[in-house]
Amino acid sequence: MRFTVPKGWKELTQEQLRYVLRLLWLYNDRTDGMDRAKMAAFVHFCGFEVVRRTDQGWLCRQRKSGDAFLLDPELLPSLLESVEWIADTEQMNVRIEQVGGYKAVDFELQELPFGKYLEAENNFQSYLQSKQENSLSELARILYLVPYGSDGPTFGEEELLGAFLWFNAAKQLLGRMFPNFLKPASGEQEPVTQESLIEATRAQIRLLTKGDVTKQKYILEETDTWTAMAELDALAKEAEEIKRKYGK
Repeated sequence: MRFTVPKGWKELTQEQLRYVLRLLWLYNDRTDGMDRAKMAAFVHFCGFEVVRRTDQGWLCRQRKSGDAFLLDPELLPSLLESVEWIADTEQMNVRIEQVGGYKAVDFELQELPFGKYLEAENNFQSYLQSKQENSLSELARILYLVPYGSDGPTFGEEELLGAFLWFNAAKQLLGRMFPNFLKPASGEQEPVTQESLIEATRAQIRLLTKGDVTKQKYILEETDTWTAMAELDALAKEAEEIKRKYGK
């Protein structure tokens, strides 16, 4: 038997992406969840089903042709290596493109207004702390540009997880693009609270407006995320150079 499987996130069709996200959601709480997800994804990509275990190996059947074959259990580790990329969600570079008629913003968040990015970040951090699904729903509404006041779509489990993983992967990308401002946390950190999130948001706005409140609307609504990040990154670099030079 010869099978072909996607070599990474970028090669997934939208149907395959939804299936993988559903698997990751279903097996999230199991200690062996990732191995189960990888095995189920491999079987799905290859288009066969496992019938039963025999003394000679796993009896399997192709879904389309109905052809049966035996799968040697000793081959499983090497077969699963072909879908190892599923475990590396931070390298995810695709997202569900549309939910309930609402199209997703660009994956890298370059076109997302900076104010929306700040809202998304706050909901992302809130979910990490509380695990409340409403924070994920708000994150998804922002990423799919669902207008305030509208009912919008009802996000499914794989769509909520997809929004979370997408935003996390985008944050990793932003960290590489703007390393002076988005530095990895070091040492023991204070716990994230609603108050600390609000203060961090206000601090970023103050830096970009230079204290001029008349510019706030422009920064939040008309400035895209990457433009704002580039300015914050430059300011952070300047601050580090001043600190090295003067020790303050």
